[in-house]
Amino acid sequence: MRREKYSIFVVDGDVGFADELGRRILARSDMDLCGKAYSGDVVLPIVKEKRPDIIIMDLTLPALDGISVIRMLQKELTYRPIIIITSAYSNDMQRYLINDIPNAYFVRKPISFENLLDRASELVQAASGFYAKAAGENVEAERAFYRILRYNSADSTFKRITSLLHDLGVPAHLSGYGYLRDAVCMVIENPILINNMTKQVYPALAARSGKTPASVEKAIRTAVEVSWSRGRAEILEEVFGFTVNSQKGKPTNTEYIAMLADRYNVWMK
Repeated sequence: MRREKYSIFVVDGDVGFADELGRRILARSDMDLCGKAYSGDVVLPIVKEKRPDIIIMDLTLPALDGISVIRMLQKELTYRPIIIITSAYSNDMQRYLINDIPNAYFVRKPISFENLLDRASELVQAASGFYAKAAGENVEAERAFYRILRYNSADSTFKRITSLLHDLGVPAHLSGYGYLRDAVCMVIENPILINNMTKQVYPALAARSGKTPASVEKAIRTAVEVSWSRGRAEILEEVFGFTVNSQKGKPTNTEYIAMLADRYNVWMK
């Protein structure tokens, strides 16, 4: 059965950030705060005792860094909580190390407290849907089952693209966010699809979600526009290079997806 609330453990060396995040968690109806820590060396015993569903943890911590804490938890725990690593300062290697761990996800700071908690809720609901399906419950289980299988697969392309879209400023609550992510992954796996967006990619995404191809295209367009207007300039420049030009206008859906797939392939060589 699905629970009404999910427990969250906060780990951050910034006491003010950790305390405010804790207050925001307590104010939500779908979450409970089971504890806080301000350094990495005390995390393991608290997690063993409290068994939180979600751990939100900064990458840079006193005594023990976030990646080291994750490795310790992977080794010592008998269950797998969702781990959300946050950081204002990180590099590609650190993000890829995090995203190669099945139950760990990277979120770049600054991010609003509510957006961070919405993302945590999305992840735990996907996992909940998977376990509900296993128990025979029907709570959008098919979609959640599909997503959680990909989150935990040995192929981490899906998770890396998720991290990249977060960096590019695409809000997770937009319907186009999921479509855009899936479209990029599809093009990475089969590059010829970039020339068949209208005939193959949009219809495939529409069939999976019960929408029309036109609504999928429109949702992706909205996500691209939001990314282009709200994304951090340095990240857009890193991914799109000279194509970032206000005089040229926003890229088309196809241009945006093609460039993300191309940059991913370059980084992974």
